[in-house]
Amino acid sequence: MSNTIKHKLDDLAGDDECVLIGIVSSAPDFTVCWHINKQLNINLSRTEDIKFEVINKSKKIFVPDLFTREEKTQTQEKIFSHHHVFKYLDDNLFSDYFFIVNKGTSLNLEPQLKKVNYFLEINGKNAENAEQLIFDLNAIEPIEMAYIIGKESIINKLQLPV
Repeated sequence: MSNTIKHKLDDLAGDDECVLIGIVSSAPDFTVCWHINKQLNINLSRTEDIKFEVINKSKKIFVPDLFTREEKTQTQEKIFSHHHVFKYLDDNLFSDYFFIVNKGTSLNLEPQLKKVNYFLEINGKNAENAEQLIFDLNAIEPIEMAYIIGKESIINKLQLPV
């Protein structure tokens, strides 16, 4: 049994000491992380990927022949998607940073936010400085846009590892 703590993506924006930032950038995740580390003076590092499955229900219709009476057959297809995660725990300021890739191997974490390439979740004291964080992130060259995502934008209820 794993000792990881899990939380829901839709619970992030409801916490007073938590901010969820959407980042639009065409640069690879490791490049964006490197620039964020340099700009914010933190050390995001790669951790275990998020893996989730979605069951895709589809109906296959077969033309009946003389020997079978079955016309419709339902099949369920499992789709797995992996998403890269980078993490930094700041013990001095009691803050946690999570950089999560929206587009995984098969699906988006948040389908309603297709243009967002990355999520940056900040828990703790540094979340109080959200406006300054947005300003600092928008100053990074490979980042086209960074903005705070409100709770009404969060639709998926995925379990993310901490």
